[in-house]
Amino acid sequence: MNSTSSIPCLLALAAITLPAQQLPEGYHNHLHALPSTAGNVLALPGDRVVWFDGTDLMLSTPNLPLRSLLHFAAPVFGSFTLDLGTGALLFGESSTNGLWLVPLNGVAPTLPMATLVLNYDAVLLAPWRAIVSAKTGGFATPDNELFTVDVPSGHLQLLARLPGASGPLAMAPNGDLYYATASLLFPTPPGQTTVLRFRRNVVDHAILTQQVLGPANAEIVFTGIDAAADLAFDDDGDLLFTDWWTNTVGELNDAIGSAPWRSNLVDYTGALVSAGSVQFVGAGAAAVFEPFQPAAGTLYVHESSFGTVSQLRVVQAVRAVASCSVGNPVPTGSFALQVSQGPRGGFGLMAIGWAPGVGGAPLVVHGFEQPLFWDAALHASFATWLVAFDAIGNATLGLHNPGIAPVQSFLTQTAFVDGNGIVLGSAAPFVLQLGP
Repeated sequence: MNSTSSIPCLLALAAITLPAQQLPEGYHNHLHALPSTAGNVLALPGDRVVWFDGTDLMLSTPNLPLRSLLHFAAPVFGSFTLDLGTGALLFGESSTNGLWLVPLNGVAPTLPMATLVLNYDAVLLAPWRAIVSAKTGGFATPDNELFTVDVPSGHLQLLARLPGASGPLAMAPNGDLYYATASLLFPTPPGQTTVLRFRRNVVDHAILTQQVLGPANAEIVFTGIDAAADLAFDDDGDLLFTDWWTNTVGELNDAIGSAPWRSNLVDYTGALVSAGSVQFVGAGAAAVFEPFQPAAGTLYVHESSFGTVSQLRVVQAVRAVASCSVGNPVPTGSFALQVSQGPRGGFGLMAIGWAPGVGGAPLVVHGFEQPLFWDAALHASFATWLVAFDAIGNATLGLHNPGIAPVQSFLTQTAFVDGNGIVLGSAAPFVLQLGP
């Protein structure tokens, strides 16, 4: 049977359910250590990292000394650090309420660009223009405000007034503005956070006409979240958020669509640290930030124990890897095709066809959020096998080489679903050579 006709068989296996994994599969990560006082962390291109320690906004660059971009004579409470994408940062602090335009390569500023009382979070609207969330009336007032900030003039324009405490902001890949509400009550009752969406044309029109938006101008995306301290969109429209109530990095899958659903990407239950902020940096590649996909964008999670540990967790998707048990070319005799870093307890379809591969666009498979990266040359594969992945994510297929001269090249690839039948992925194509 060929690989196209075998896909339904693979998908039928997805109905088999196994115990859920506590931690997500299909990702790998590493840690970037920070000073214990580091907050308002921002990752920049070139493996650079910016953080604020209470008095200095520091820039770490590989193989160069640490450099202070901004210094305060007395400690202040940092609110946010935003990359303007123009060789400069927008830094907010809520002790003296300053908004600071900070060049990455230049003279440190001595005065704030503007002041905005109790500024909390910011998102880039356009080059040299940001939207800032701030509770300018003070903690006792019923509403929070959103302001546009023209950089570097510092001109402020009230954009929206929304009930509750200060909430975080995010900009969707399509340009829509997202805002998560926050309760005025402390401790916060569970399920009180709602994610709102302001369509980009609504925002642009409000700026042009000096209109102040409110809840009636927004669409409800999702309600019932316990808390959302920070927001970030990935590259396929999923909204990531830090939920300090449940101690998770939550995810609203397909938040730009009509029916988003909630899941947890990282669970910190029992950990010594918790997530403070999230940042996603896309790579402009065809792949998306989903498990078992080709590496593309990167998620940065700032983790802290609030006093003793501060670190940046760097998360990327990791694809399964195909290999041969006896090397390449394969001599006459028995050998095995192997796939590692696959789904624990999952099921796969291994196909063999003629080399070379031709690539092709990823396939959209109904019922799965992840695309299937499948080489188009294997749509006409001449042999397929169903394989099972073991408890550590390895699958093996035993084969025999009768001896081929001259050496002949074949193309093999494996598609799979995880043990719960909800995640789809594939190993990268592998060229198999059979020799005498």
